[in-house]
Amino acid sequence: MSDDGTEYDLPPGAEETYSLIVDKQPVPADAPGLRKLQSLGLIAPNPLKPDHYTALDAQLAIRGHMTSEQEALHRTARRMAGLASLDRLAARHDQARFWGGPASEYLPTAELVSARISEAVSRATTEVLTAQPTPRKRAVIDSAMQRDIDLLMRGVRMKIQYHASTRSNPHAKDYTREVQAYGAEIRVLHGPFSQLICIDGREAFIRNVASGDPEDMSGWHVRDLAAVTYMRDAYLTDWTRAEPWVQSEQQTSAGWLTERQKVILSLLADGWEQEKIARRLEVTVRTVGKHVAAVRTHLGLKTVAQVMVWYGQQQAKRP
Repeated sequence: MSDDGTEYDLPPGAEETYSLIVDKQPVPADAPGLRKLQSLGLIAPNPLKPDHYTALDAQLAIRGHMTSEQEALHRTARRMAGLASLDRLAARHDQARFWGGPASEYLPTAELVSARISEAVSRATTEVLTAQPTPRKRAVIDSAMQRDIDLLMRGVRMKIQYHASTRSNPHAKDYTREVQAYGAEIRVLHGPFSQLICIDGREAFIRNVASGDPEDMSGWHVRDLAAVTYMRDAYLTDWTRAEPWVQSEQQTSAGWLTERQKVILSLLADGWEQEKIARRLEVTVRTVGKHVAAVRTHLGLKTVAQVMVWYGQQQAKRP
């Protein structure tokens, strides 16, 4: 449709009317589609014969309309190009705005979350803060490796927080070794924390915590300045109490366990129940439970079964 609002669809009966005119037959003034055919330049009145019309070259009319539509498209494109200057004004307004910001956007799939994060990270200019409470899959690590190295080479600061248990993950070890060589800072936390990526202090990505489903891989792209500032401050608070990724052998092993905790874990590994352990050690069941809970909290684990898996791994390392 051109700027003047022309529609090219022919009404019912117009083709039959055109055929009569091509055959030099008279047509009444109320013939179907007569006015439409005339407005499109397909027919013209015959001044010598009332109720007669002359059929014009349809191909010539089509070319004329095509030219008109192309000119209209060019005019529209030029007008839309002018919107770029308005977009630049909008960007400057957002940069200067202190209160509030754009609304958060829900990202329904893991693929969309990953794509949006990559897009946002690629335009980072100052810092990228990442909190990863669980190890990422090998495919995710591989896809992020070169992107993060490029980021560091551009001079963008990168801080990464992992859970302490990630130290034993071979894929995470490969990743941290590479990015640390380019200046990334990596620390670990023993307690629970939330997944977060914060970019330049202006936008952040979080899991869809609103669903309450730990298997839900959807997320939120948060750009409200107040919310992002709060998340960044919380991240930096965690950062101050986190440990460096590289620790001594004693810190990364079971060397921090007390003698009583070692005995309890050893008996649990042998299949003893906590009541029987309490009688053996001449303490209450509650005391045994407190020791186990202290180990679980230190490791940032949720269940006794997870503690026993960790303990088994430590025993397997012993010569």
